[in-house]
Amino acid sequence: MNATNFPEGKTLTKDDYVIICGDFGLVWGGDNAKYDKWWQYWLDEKPWTTLFVDGNHENHELLSSYPVTYWHGGQVHKINDSIIHLMRGEYFNIGGYNFFTFGGAFSHDVIYRKKHISW
Repeated sequence: MNATNFPEGKTLTKDDYVIICGDFGLVWGGDNAKYDKWWQYWLDEKPWTTLFVDGNHENHELLSSYPVTYWHGGQVHKINDSIIHLMRGEYFNIGGYNFFTFGGAFSHDVIYRKKHISW
């Protein structure tokens, strides 16, 4: 996200949320750990807080290794101070709006993926 594609980003604060609905893709670990950390730091430096619901293309084992905490009424994994994983099946009240989180689907391209690497 840059100012050209997301000019609203310049007006946001850490009390504002950008929500990614599935396939966040920045918590993979393994060979991608250095890449993940770079992008996580990049997002942490943005003026907003990033929330995400996992999709079917995530490293679910790594996500589940993060400590579970409660935030705005539901269970989350805090990836860092500015990136929060909204866990599936949870109910959140954010800014006066209610959200129910669920995620994942059957991957139509599963035959081309490798477990724990790209699936």
